[in-house]
Amino acid sequence: MTNPTPETIDGLTYLPDPTYPYPFDVAVPPHFWMTEQTGRLALAMESYFQGETMIASNRAVILSYLRQFVGRALLLPGIKRDPLLQSLERLRSRHDFEQFADELAAVGIEPF
Repeated sequence: MTNPTPETIDGLTYLPDPTYPYPFDVAVPPHFWMTEQTGRLALAMESYFQGETMIASNRAVILSYLRQFVGRALLLPGIKRDPLLQSLERLRSRHDFEQFADELAAVGIEPF
């Protein structure tokens, strides 16, 4: 087993967990939010999971995470990636994020 290599995206540093790999064969697997090392994403996700109002800094961090996850995740046949990525731009409120997570789940993407 090789040591995982950290990757920094938008100031967030991910260190893949070799014991919990992405289960699908893709060129570059998405990172899971739990593997982010700065702690900023974990704080934003905790706030989101606690039902708190979405503040701008948390929104930006979660959007960055979702961009890389949706950009790399395996898609079901017939699902187009670009419309999903473009939908990220409309997410403002916690409710928007919840609806988007439901849309992703409906097409087989589970980022949370």
